[in-house]
Formats: sequence, C-alpha cells, structure tokens
Amino acid sequence: MKSIKTKIIIYFCAVTLMTTTIISFLGYRKSVSGMQELQDSLLNEKLEGDISSANVYLNNYFGNLRYDDGLLLDQKGQSIENKNDMVDDILKNMGALATVFVKDGDDFKRITTNIIDKDGNRAVGTYLGKESNAYTDMINGDQFIGKANILDKPYLTAYKPLIDKSGEIIGILFVGVSEDKAYSLVSKYLSELRSTFIIITLAGMILAVIIAYIMSKRIAVPIVNLSKDIETLSNYDISLGEERETSKYLKRKDEIGVITRSLETMQKNFISLIKNINNNSQQVASASNELTITSQQSSVAAEEIGRTVEEIAMGATDQAKETEEGASHINKLGQLIEKDQKLVDELNISTIEVDKLKNEGSEILNDLVEQNNQNNIAVEEVHEIIINTNKSAGKIENASQMIRNIAEQTNLLALNAAIEAARAGESGRGFAVVAEEIRKLAEQSNEFTKEITDIINNLAKETTYAVNKMEEVNKLMNSQSESVKFTNTKFEGIDNAIEKMKIVIKNINQSGNDMESKKDEIINIIENLSAISEENAASTEEVSASVEEQTASMEELANASEALSKIANEMKISISKFKY
Repeated sequence: MKSIKTKIIIYFCAVTLMTTTIISFLGYRKSVSGMQELQDSLLNEKLEGDISSANVYLNNYFGNLRYDDGLLLDQKGQSIENKNDMVDDILKNMGALATVFVKDGDDFKRITTNIIDKDGNRAVGTYLGKESNAYTDMINGDQFIGKANILDKPYLTAYKPLIDKSGEIIGILFVGVSEDKAYSLVSKYLSELRSTFIIITLAGMILAVIIAYIMSKRIAVPIVNLSKDIETLSNYDISLGEERETSKYLKRKDEIGVITRSLETMQKNFISLIKNINNNSQQVASASNELTITSQQSSVAAEEIGRTVEEIAMGATDQAKETEEGASHINKLGQLIEKDQKLVDELNISTIEVDKLKNEGSEILNDLVEQNNQNNIAVEEVHEIIINTNKSAGKIENASQMIRNIAEQTNLLALNAAIEAARAGESGRGFAVVAEEIRKLAEQSNEFTKEITDIINNLAKETTYAVNKMEEVNKLMNSQSESVKFTNTKFEGIDNAIEKMKIVIKNINQSGNDMESKKDEIINIIENLSAISEENAASTEEVSASVEEQTASMEELANASEALSKIANEMKISISKFKY
C-alpha cells in the first residue's frame, strides 16, 4: 500500500507535469505561429529588397533595355540572351536565384538565369507559363511576391515586369530563394526553442518533485502521527496522554489542527461516554434485578386481579340476563298501555257521539218549549173565541196527557243518562241507547204536536164545545210547561256532566299519552341498560383476557429483565477493555 506521502508526490508531480506541458505546448504553438508570421514578413521584405537590388544590377550591367524583334537589347544594342554574369553575381553576392524573361507572344521566355535544371544546364529557353502564380500580375504590369513552383520545385519569388519607355511590357526580372533554404533558419530556431521548452519542463518537474516532497512531508507526517493515535483508539486505548506526538499540532490553523483538536475532543468525549456507560450499566444491572422482583410481584397481583375480574364478569353476565328479563316485562307493560290507550280512544269517540246526541236533544227540547209557549197563547186565544170546544176538549186532554207522559219518560231517560254518565268507564254504549230513546220521544212529541194543531183547528170550528174544558186545558198546559222546564233543567245537568266527563277523558288521554311516552323511554333505558350490561360482560371478559396477557407480559418482562441484567454485565466486561 502506497503511503500518503508517496501519493501526494505523485499527484503533485502529475498536476505539475500536466500544467507545465500544457503551458509549454501552448507557448511553443504561439512561438511557432509568431515565427512563421515574422518569417513571412521578413522574407517578403527580403524579396522586395532583392528585386530592387536585382533591378540595380540589371541597370548596371545592361543599361536601359529595349525590345526588338523578340529580343531584349542593352543600351549598346546587343542581345542580353545567355549573358549570365549579372545573374551569377546576384547569386554570389545575394545568395538569390535570378532570371531575366523576354516577352514571347503571350508568354515569357527565360533568356538568362542562374537556375540549373536536373541535367545541370541553365534553364534558358524555358517559359514562365500561364499557370504560374505570377503570370496574371505580370500581364497587368504589377509586381508579384509570393510562392511559385519553378521546374516543379517550390520557391519564394519576386517578379517585376520590365517596361520600356513607351510603357509596353517587354520582359520580367525575377529573384527568388528555395523554400527549404528560406525556412531552414526558422526550423533551426524552432528546434532550439523546442529544446528550451523541454529543458524548462524538466526543470519544472524537478522543482515540482522537490516542492512536493517538502509539502508532502509537512502534510503526511502529521497525518501519519494522527493515524497512529486513531489506531491506538481502535485498540480500546483512549488514554493518549498529554505528551503524544500529535500534541504539537493543536495550535495549527489548518485542517491538521482541526483534525487534531477534534481527535482530542473525541478522546475526551469517549472517556466521558465510557464512564457514563460504566455507571449506567451498573445502574441497569441493579434496576434489572429490582425489575425482576417487581415483575414477579406484579405477576402474582395480576393473577389475583384476573380471578376478581372473572367473578365480576360472571356477575355482569347475570345482570345482563336480568336486564333482558326486565326489558321483556316492560314490553308487556307497554302492550297493556297500548290496549288501554285504544280503549280510551274508543271512549273519546263514544263521548263525542253522546255530546252530539245531547246537543240534538237540547235542540229538540228547545223546540218543544217554544211550541208549548205557542200552545199556551193559542189556548188563551181559543178560550176567548171558542165556545163549542166540548167535544174536542177530551182529545186535547188526551194529547196533553201524552205530552205529559213523554215528558215523564224524558225525565226518566235523563236520569238514566245521568246514571250512565256517572259510570263513565263502560257507559259509551249506554249513552247511545239513551240518545236513541230521546230521539224517538222527540219524534212522538212532534207527531202529537201535529195532532194538537189539528185539534186546535177543529176547536176553532167547534168553539162552543171547548168552553167547559178550557180551564182544564190551561191546567194541563201549565203542567206540561213545568214538565218541559224540568226536562230542560235535567238536560242542562246532563250537559254539565258530559262536559266534566270530557275534561276527565281529556286528562285520561293525556295520561295515556304520557304513559306511552314514558313507556318508550323506559324501554329505551332498559334496552340501554341491557346493552351496557352486555358490554360490561364483554368488557370484563376482555379485561380478564388482558389481565392474562398482562400476566404473560409480566413473565416476559421478568425474562427480559434477566436478559437485561446479563447484557449489563456483558457491557461492563466490554467497557473494561478500554484504557482511560
């Protein structure tokens, strides 16, 4: 396993190497680009200078040139073709290739040059060619500086058109250098620059290794010492002491200082924790013993509670049964109350019918009183104007007697009605009978009243016969009036009795309704009591089961407390391994 010191050195060197390499590569690329730009600029300037110098050579050797019949003539009128002294001096003095072209049709032909072909001969008689990069500029009379192929070889060239006094292009002056030769100096410089960058990179690597070693020593040594302390802690020894090697790192402000202080704090916390655990384990052991004793006592108490709860459950079951029987009796009582309520309802109906018949009888009696009054008036009138009423007097007497009998019977019926009203409870039907009899008597009274009316009409015709009997009729009429009054008085008594009976029956109805309502409430209460009793019985059974479960739990608790005591002892043994 590699140490942290070795890892730090490797990582630092790798980062440094990567950084240095990238910087060197970018610097080299930048330098190469700059050198190429500088080289192109210098070469262009050199070619411009060379073409100017070559033009000076041309003037010095040949003077002003002129064109004549396809030839270039010097100032002496001689052709300059194959006169190579000038181009050779240019090569010698300037190190540049030189050529003079003469215009030949629409192309240009070399007539003097220091360029040697592959056969070792001067390239005289060869043409520029329309495919040349300089051809267009030459035709246009412009100077050309740039790259061009000459005899299939790359050159850096400068072409200058030769113009006579008339402004016509008569030829070309050329200077150039081989591209390989031109770039050889730059390549040499770049090679030296590459070597310099490599040396700088290696120096940086060596410096990085030295710095990494120093830094790793400063970082790794404290970490190694701290790892030893941690290893000591892992071996249950938390008594590191004040004279340990890592104590000198406590005042450091970096992460090493933080780790050292944290380690010391952790050591103190461990010591405090172990002491607390040791004390707590002793307390747990003591408490578990007490808990075992308590759980055993609770188990005994729970058994006694279980027996008591079973007895309560039996009592609750009996109570539930008795409550159910009470509910059954209450239901029967409710049925009797409902029957009584129905009878009271029937009594209400009978009372209403009796009251109705009483009202009808009162109306009939009132009519009878009114008719009796009219009869009295008629008798008085008849007494004055009827003389011959003797024959009809007997009939009037009979009719009066019948009315009197009806009144007497009505009186008896009124008595019977009063008796029936006094009996109240079972007199509903009796009232109906009495009312029927009163109705019949009323009808008979009407019939006899008609007879009396007929008799009176007859008496009007036979007034002479009624004189002797008028006084008797008056007596009878007076007696009848008294009877009617007496009957009316009895009917009023019957009316008062019926009104009182209606009040009593109304109270009976209200009592019946109250009994019905209370009966329902009592039934609900009994049913609730029954349900509560059943729930109590079920609850006591559940409590009994819970007590049994609690007893089992107490036994489990006792077992658990014993296990806890064992765990506490094992904890004490484990804690005894620590040194503090």
